[in-house]
Amino acid sequence: MRAEQRIVDSCDLGAFYRHVNKRIANRSGTGAIVADDGKLLLDDADKANAFNRYFSSIGVVDNNVAPHCKSLSISECLDSIEISNNDVMSAIDKLKNKLSSGPDRLPPFLFKQLKFTLNKPLALVFNQLLSVGVVPDDWKKSHNHSGP
Repeated sequence: MRAEQRIVDSCDLGAFYRHVNKRIANRSGTGAIVADDGKLLLDDADKANAFNRYFSSIGVVDNNVAPHCKSLSISECLDSIEISNNDVMSAIDKLKNKLSSGPDRLPPFLFKQLKFTLNKPLALVFNQLLSVGVVPDDWKKSHNHSGP
């Protein structure tokens, strides 16, 4: 309790949030749950058994019949991939604004702002590269984003 009081007395908001986040991160286990009969379950084995009973009750019994799946012959292959302008726009929409720049040093926010201008040329570039079966070497490299 003294540590908390020191943090409050210091008026250091950063220290406060670091302390709170550390306490939240150290949570472990599942809290108490209430069984069907209203009994409070605290023991991990009792909680696991209660969850097992519930999920078993909503599951479907296996009829031991596997669905028919068409087998592919070796001669069948994926011979073309088409990336549309909408595919590029959808991928850009999924970028997170607050991420830092990649190896190209361009932030995701820039792509989002220019998506209506960039979607067509990017789709053309991706389709051209796929049609000749080439991926630029830089695209094959992993980049560590943990450092500055």
